[in-house]
Amino acid sequence: MEKYEWFKIWPNYLPYTIDYPDMNIWKMMEISSSLYGTKDAAIYYGNHIKYSEISEDINNLSLYIKSIGIRKGDRIGIMMQNSPHFIISFFAIARAGATIVLMSPALDYSTASYIVKETDMKMIITTSELVKIPEKLNTEFHIPFVCGSLRDYIKDPDIPVPEFIMSEYSISGIPWKEVIKHRKGELEYNSEMDDEALIAYTSGTTGIPKGCVHTNKSVIANAMGASIWRRLTSSANELGAAPFFHVTGLAFSMLSPIFAGATVTILTRWNSEAAIEAIEKYRITHFVSVAPMIVDLLNQKDLGKRDFSSMRFIGGGGAAMPRVLAEKMEDLFHIPFVEGYGMTEAMGQTHINPPEHRKLQCIGIPQFGYDARIISTETGRVVKGETGEIVVSGPSLFKGYLNKPDDTEKAFIYIDGKKFLRTGDIGYMDEEGSFFVVDRVKRMVNRAGFKVWPAEIDSLMLRHPHILEVCTVGTPDHRTGEEVKAFIVLKDSGKNRKIKEIDIVTWAKENIGGYKYPHIIEFTDSLPKTASGKVDWKKLQDMEREKST
Repeated sequence: MEKYEWFKIWPNYLPYTIDYPDMNIWKMMEISSSLYGTKDAAIYYGNHIKYSEISEDINNLSLYIKSIGIRKGDRIGIMMQNSPHFIISFFAIARAGATIVLMSPALDYSTASYIVKETDMKMIITTSELVKIPEKLNTEFHIPFVCGSLRDYIKDPDIPVPEFIMSEYSISGIPWKEVIKHRKGELEYNSEMDDEALIAYTSGTTGIPKGCVHTNKSVIANAMGASIWRRLTSSANELGAAPFFHVTGLAFSMLSPIFAGATVTILTRWNSEAAIEAIEKYRITHFVSVAPMIVDLLNQKDLGKRDFSSMRFIGGGGAAMPRVLAEKMEDLFHIPFVEGYGMTEAMGQTHINPPEHRKLQCIGIPQFGYDARIISTETGRVVKGETGEIVVSGPSLFKGYLNKPDDTEKAFIYIDGKKFLRTGDIGYMDEEGSFFVVDRVKRMVNRAGFKVWPAEIDSLMLRHPHILEVCTVGTPDHRTGEEVKAFIVLKDSGKNRKIKEIDIVTWAKENIGGYKYPHIIEFTDSLPKTASGKVDWKKLQDMEREKST
């Protein structure tokens, strides 16, 4: 086996690689249900759902899917927020041998119809608060859809339930309660390890949706890696708050606990008080989040009086976690904040920090069986001790972009005969093999010929005591070509109204300096977010560039 730099800090209790089983995604649920049938698979606002119960609903739904003529390779969309329906639908589609298509609950009709046409989708499963778009798709494309209600699995809530969950919505299409009725029949597994199993969409840097085609192996490899690295056992309880339709939430918050036979405590929509009460009441052990969740949680009062003693792992993914937030989380939970890194094309994480050797604002080291290099953005050759594009190789990489062979070819590069995925992220590797992301290739601000990486500036700006959230972008400027601009949400904006834009600029000049600091500040009440909860920097960037046209 090749000896990598990151083996210097590799956890001594973990193997360097994992042997992955030859199986369908459904087997994860089947095995855990057979071993832990009487324990909680999920907790949904106080409703404890056993593995045997959730397995029965999966079995009935998968038989229904087969009964309407869905065959191996047919594609079924899941358009849902986090819920028991999502878990059941995910594994039922897999068990029926069909392909899961992840659809963001925030999709507009234009994008949803594009995905339906590109995948030749045969059915959609949704819930009533989102039913308008599936209804329109049914009218235009005659696609059948199953519709449930989030209230289907609400019983005697004991933590705060979002108001929209308890609201009345009309049920159209095929009722959820109909498809999970008891059915007789047998299903044979007809989806193999290397068969298409899941399509997850990413907009990448072009804004045009691209379907990342994953196999049973790539999905299982990521779930196993997320479980084993975090030492997640059957006694664990994962806070399922990160969105399941996004690969970070899917791999860490849903699939890895199910692989381990653990419990998933589901939050349909993020609410800091509900999260805190869930941690206290259900003794949550594992929680993977995104930065906006942490900003909101840390903004709550009297956190020192709450009981977080059950926590064994906290981490972040999807976007770089500012140092100041990670440090505050460590002070609150008294355990390391473990940051990871991944892509939709890799079905989630490719890198993660060793908990005993974590570095803040570091994406970590390549996990089990992965390799990563830094290549020059100009020559494409491997460089050491320099900043360049991060490329990765490993067991969970996708097969390619659906119906886009040219984009697929451009996504990969071969180094010494090995296939690597080009991440589009700029970074570097230190002497211990830890990787650091500077920014996206496409996000870089070119200020008078000097490169400014907005993610770095965001992290530095959050050190200001009155800044709650920040997003740095480039804005056209006749003198410098592009100027550095920061959109800022102030903490407790009512009390901080006396703070002026020039005050922030002056502070930034003193604390960041050089050519990097934001020369333009715009205060805002909130920053736009993507459906996965990350700050939508691209929307702000596009808005600035449109001003000059």
